[in-house]
Amino acid sequence: MLRRHPLVSFFVLAFLGSWIGWSPWWLSRSGIGLLPFELPFAAVAGINQLGLFAGPFAAAFIIVRATEGREGLRRFQRRIFQLRGRPFWWMLALVFIPIAAGLGYLLVPGFAFAVEDAGMTTVILLASTYFVYILGGPLQEEPGWRGFALPRLQQRLHPLIAALVLGVIHCLWHAPLFLTSEWDTARQDPSQFLAYLVLVVSLSVVLSWLANGSRGSILLVILGHNSVNWALFAAGTFEGAPVSSNWPAALGLACLAIAVTKGRLRYSRDPLPAERRSAVNASGNA
Repeated sequence: MLRRHPLVSFFVLAFLGSWIGWSPWWLSRSGIGLLPFELPFAAVAGINQLGLFAGPFAAAFIIVRATEGREGLRRFQRRIFQLRGRPFWWMLALVFIPIAAGLGYLLVPGFAFAVEDAGMTTVILLASTYFVYILGGPLQEEPGWRGFALPRLQQRLHPLIAALVLGVIHCLWHAPLFLTSEWDTARQDPSQFLAYLVLVVSLSVVLSWLANGSRGSILLVILGHNSVNWALFAAGTFEGAPVSSNWPAALGLACLAIAVTKGRLRYSRDPLPAERRSAVNASGNA
């Protein structure tokens, strides 16, 4: 089954792994209340990590091992930490993406800096948080979403359509977290759900462009994803409270996705590394 339908199997395992892993959280009193307990913060943090690693991360490794064997798995592991990509793609991941996601919050009418002295303490906080946030989702998600699923979707669909489809799937994968009270994403009114969809789909387009342009660098995609999470934290830090709307980040990333990529995601007809091509074709992925 895994070899015949690797892409479908990946999505099924990613959803099941995360939703089951998160289930003690979203079924508890801080979720929909089916379980008669409320979890402490440390337990929530641990369960969140369990769901992240059991989802797209584990699914990607399982399918790669099943379809490409041990050597394919070793190649996949090397891609996660392989330094590749021209300076522009590093700038996109580390500078342009966080600016697009965070700048809008500074332009919202009524915004005021709550940090009176943006000195070394704030710099250390923001710098350390950037590295901590890598473990909050990007490291566990992107080997699956953009490392495994994107190249295979692009073999079947137009690159832009593949990016949009993956963005919608990525958004729906978060569904149980919307049922919890601890997840730090704005959702106080229905419009925020639409904003979150726009945000994740726009990010998918930008990260697909980044992945294709950097010739499949999973590390750069992890950093680009992390830059969005960090930009939201930075905006909240400057304002003195967590961001209360997804719209500034959603619109900023949508502008980056539309104005800069123009729907052309630097896709090569052979986006998978040459040494993996035969294995992919043999397993029915292409």
